[in-house]
Amino acid sequence: MTATLSLRHAERLSVRWPRFGEFARQVGKVRVADLEDCLAEQHTGGGLLGELLIRRGLLSPADADEIVARQAQWVARSLRAEFDGPGFPRPETLSLCLPAFNEQDNITATLRSARAILPHYVAGFEIVVVDDGSRDETAKRVTAVAQNDSRVRLIRHEVNRGYGAAVTTALRAATGELVMFADSDGQFNFLDVAHLLVYLGGNDLVVGFRRSRADRWPRKLNAWAWGRLVGGVLGVRMRDLDCAFKLFRRELVGRLQTTSTGACINAEIMTQCVHSGLPFNEVPVSHYPRHTGAATGARLKVIARAFGELPSLRKYRGRRLPPAGSLPARSRAA
Repeated sequence: MTATLSLRHAERLSVRWPRFGEFARQVGKVRVADLEDCLAEQHTGGGLLGELLIRRGLLSPADADEIVARQAQWVARSLRAEFDGPGFPRPETLSLCLPAFNEQDNITATLRSARAILPHYVAGFEIVVVDDGSRDETAKRVTAVAQNDSRVRLIRHEVNRGYGAAVTTALRAATGELVMFADSDGQFNFLDVAHLLVYLGGNDLVVGFRRSRADRWPRKLNAWAWGRLVGGVLGVRMRDLDCAFKLFRRELVGRLQTTSTGACINAEIMTQCVHSGLPFNEVPVSHYPRHTGAATGARLKVIARAFGELPSLRKYRGRRLPPAGSLPARSRAA
């Protein structure tokens, strides 16, 4: 059973953190004129403000990390009233799963952001990056981070096996009590992880929906049509089926069957959850334009694979997940 939040509730939930530039003036003593120049560059050419400031020598990477950490602390304090439990950081450990394909220009910033934010939300975490046969330096750049941070793990597919296969590999490798997956292209903001944690409650999962999807209209149209098709074929109707910002309890991950190697992975997961009667919330999250690299979701090969996999997922209609307790024990995330 899905529980999409009411608009009024969603607005109350969607805490808008202070902007990066506001903290940049405090932490890095960035002048207003320099900040305005970087904002103008961001407006015309895209990119993350923090990366632009670092590139110009106006901020150090350590300054950028401190700013993002301050934003996370602000969000945690603001959302504390939503919790019935102990507040932030949560006592659980979290595995953040990141499938990646040719994301050399995005992965370092993605990892930097996650590593700065997550310590303020959970007791411990790991980041599992699955390089799905990238032909660029994605693996090399993840390795460079992992060498200095044992919380970052790299798993490689020697050949490109598909988005769903990469998600599955990451989920199966996760050791945290909570497991989530997100894209590694920088279009999501990990500050929103706090919103998922607040609305997990006693449920087994909580899923994000893009409040304002920052994609071009053909992708939005394709997503709308795909959602209608999945709703008709599989009986799953959601606000944003393929939003790659989903959080699960690890016990649920062990019960899921994940056979889709392509874009059907979200439909496969949610069909099993919906037809098992698992309650979950749909929570609004931020979404930003891709500023570098190439998206693969709209390629004909990807679309054809999704249409080919969809009929096989009808087997989940009317079928409930196996009973709890099937997942073997694993070590906790650090």
